[in-house]
Amino acid sequence: MFKLYKEAFKTANDCIILAIPLVLFMWILSFYFAFSNAVVNEPAEIILAFITVLFMTAAFLSGWFYMVQNAIVVSRQVYVLDEDRAKATMNLFKVIPYGIGKYFLSFIGLILIFLFIVSLAGTLVYKFGIHYIGNVFTQDQITAALSSTEDMKLFIDSLTVEQLIKLNLWNFLIMGTTTLISFLIMFWIPEIIYSTINPFTALFKSIKKVFVKFPKSVALFIYLSILNIFVSFLSTFAILHPLLYLLVMVICFYFIIYVVVLVFSYYEKEFNGTDKNDEIKA
Repeated sequence: MFKLYKEAFKTANDCIILAIPLVLFMWILSFYFAFSNAVVNEPAEIILAFITVLFMTAAFLSGWFYMVQNAIVVSRQVYVLDEDRAKATMNLFKVIPYGIGKYFLSFIGLILIFLFIVSLAGTLVYKFGIHYIGNVFTQDQITAALSSTEDMKLFIDSLTVEQLIKLNLWNFLIMGTTTLISFLIMFWIPEIIYSTINPFTALFKSIKKVFVKFPKSVALFIYLSILNIFVSFLSTFAILHPLLYLLVMVICFYFIIYVVVLVFSYYEKEFNGTDKNDEIKA
């Protein structure tokens, strides 16, 4: 496992070109959100904006994750000349339309199923929390606390010991549920890209594979969680200086690429076999 973690860093360095479409998509999405906030008001417009974001996200994910699969193949191949490797790397952009054509509907389904899972989990967590933990504070208290930073500080200082205990229990419940869902769906996307194009079937197959090699799955998830905590800690310094913000953003994008490459490489090694991916499809 440790060898795989180490090799994933080298693969991520070789696949750093994956950052280009990722950055472009994040920029386009942020621009669209800013535009929507300014012009979208009516229910019909909100629905249209949701469908637009859904299609944009599905198109990007289907093309980008297929690009990831092929980038891992390129990183493993041996090239005599650096020019050949550079050409093969640039050719990765050509596989994006193929990935969109093949997996677009799969990622539409994945996003909708994921939203349903999150909504269902949120409802169950809320009902469970209200029944066994209870309310921590009223809606009026929350509204008043959000008025300003000073009001928020005063509100936090005014919380009783009982309220703090309830608040920690709520945090534990929400974080526990989020962690469990993240763990169970860890191999969902690789399952779609490598094996099962149907997102609903892929979900159950990926969950099964989490438990097939449970100790390794737990070790991988813990490792990724530690990295996520570290990157989140670094993100707190992003507001201190523009240069720090730029540095943290670079680290965050590299972290995303590393995590995706690692999970794909692990899935391929444990469940798919590297011999099935010797050629780049175009």
